[in-house]
Amino acid sequence: VEWEPPPRVRAVEGPLPGPPGDHDSAGAATRPPTFDWVTELQRRVGIVVHAVLQRLRVDGDAAGGSRAWDGPRLRAALASEGLDGHRLSEAERRVRAALAATLDDPRGRWILAEHEDDQREYALTSIEGSGVKRHVLDRTFVDDGVRWIIDYKTGAHEGAGVEAFLDNEQARYRAQLEGYARVMGRIDSRPIRLGLYYPLLRGWREWALEAPPAPGRPSPGF
Repeated sequence: VEWEPPPRVRAVEGPLPGPPGDHDSAGAATRPPTFDWVTELQRRVGIVVHAVLQRLRVDGDAAGGSRAWDGPRLRAALASEGLDGHRLSEAERRVRAALAATLDDPRGRWILAEHEDDQREYALTSIEGSGVKRHVLDRTFVDDGVRWIIDYKTGAHEGAGVEAFLDNEQARYRAQLEGYARVMGRIDSRPIRLGLYYPLLRGWREWALEAPPAPGRPSPGF
């Protein structure tokens, strides 16, 4: 995996101060900080997982060469997200778990394998009303005559109810992916299927685009 992490930003350790005027006479904050480090940690983990998945390639069922993400560059990428100390260690553990789960998952390997018309972070533009809209597809390729459009979602879900969580996520992102599919459908007449993949959960939802594409023609890139 070849990538250079962005410039490092200052790491944040410890709680953030409360709003002005929200201190006791000794100057100590009296209200808990609103910054949720668990949520923020997961967001930063998701950024790095997403970046690595865009660069990982596997050969069919074999994960040969796919351990290229393993090494100091992973820690450097997380450090560039402002993580340090125990938060950096926890983030690294979560990223490694997500990538290992993906590579151990047949569907994950299928998504990362090379396919016909294989594209990653594929950009399209379309005319929407009086303006131009840019669309970036995480993953798109053709397999057995079907155009697939797949979005990586790096959200986590603790405890039971994973299937219900995935159902809710499908409903949440349906319009977004179907929008991508309608744009793609203007330049590709093949059947289109849509997928959401959750590396942290090995979660998957797929469905077909049934509505006809809107008129007009997009152009690749921007």
